[in-house]
Amino acid sequence: MLKISCLLLIALLVGCSSSPSKQKPASAISADIPADKAARIRLFGQNGMVVRFYRNSTCNRGRAETVSGGLGSALSSFVGVASNESIGMPETPNVKNIAERSGILSKAYFREYTVEAGQPLTVTQSYRDVSGWYCSRASAITFIPEAGKDYEAAFDNDVRSGFCGASIKQIVTQDNEVALLPVEVSRPFCERRRGRARREPQSPPVQQTETPSESDMPP
Repeated sequence: MLKISCLLLIALLVGCSSSPSKQKPASAISADIPADKAARIRLFGQNGMVVRFYRNSTCNRGRAETVSGGLGSALSSFVGVASNESIGMPETPNVKNIAERSGILSKAYFREYTVEAGQPLTVTQSYRDVSGWYCSRASAITFIPEAGKDYEAAFDNDVRSGFCGASIKQIVTQDNEVALLPVEVSRPFCERRRGRARREPQSPPVQQTETPSESDMPP
């Protein structure tokens, strides 16, 4: 009986998450930015992965848009009904082979967004799977998209070291062939400030006094 109740609860929550929400879907965001000032980006998600991005920001703090890691997306991925949201970006090998990214109770999916070109975009990612493996430190990168170009975020998680890395690739189509080119990225500005070494305040030197010996003491 308890098992049936849990399944019904999950189904109810997934159903609620798929209903219209206040946040605009990826396809609707494209209408907010003029075409000559827009770029597009594809990000991947699944249960256990937290992926967020910060528009017009060199910092991974403040207002963020959640691609993966919210209650609705996590439950949808958990029960295997998570769906992709596309705005027409070219299909890459990562999209064609997206099923290979899926894990136990963790269906992979992607979402595509239109972002403002010429303005910094910060992407963050952390991960924890059902086995208990997790990133020892979340990865965060910043880059500046260019107008009319398509990008794809790639996440490389090393189970042995516990390291989670992120990179941005530009999607280029030539002669009906799709290639992924590396894009220069940097650490978010607030991460660089937080990582600066701080000089510890130095205490004044302790003056040691010599204890006179018995021969030096007056009679």
